[in-house]
Amino acid sequence: MRHYDHAVHVPSAFMVNVIDRLVCAIVHKDDADAVNEALVGRGYGVTHIDAQGGFLRRGNAVLLVGIPETAVDDVLKLIREHVQQGHGNDAHGSTYGIAFVLRAGDFARI
Repeated sequence: MRHYDHAVHVPSAFMVNVIDRLVCAIVHKDDADAVNEALVGRGYGVTHIDAQGGFLRRGNAVLLVGIPETAVDDVLKLIREHVQQGHGNDAHGSTYGIAFVLRAGDFARI
């Protein structure tokens, strides 16, 4: 993997210089602050985007977290521990939201 800036910020919880996964979590807007605070408190950088409609058809927040592969389980656990706004299962079995874990290729700080 390449990156284009030597000043890459890596969460303080990790002594690695690799961000190779992007967690894209869609959670209820009322849970977003608690999830965000938990992730930042653990040293992860989070981008929060407000959204409405679409996949879960309600007021949502999209949280983007760039992490090393070794942190995926910890991030998903933190998200699960801090969501509370369940609205029943949808067709995909999601109660509180959904998270996508994507392989991140090259990235650049801009």
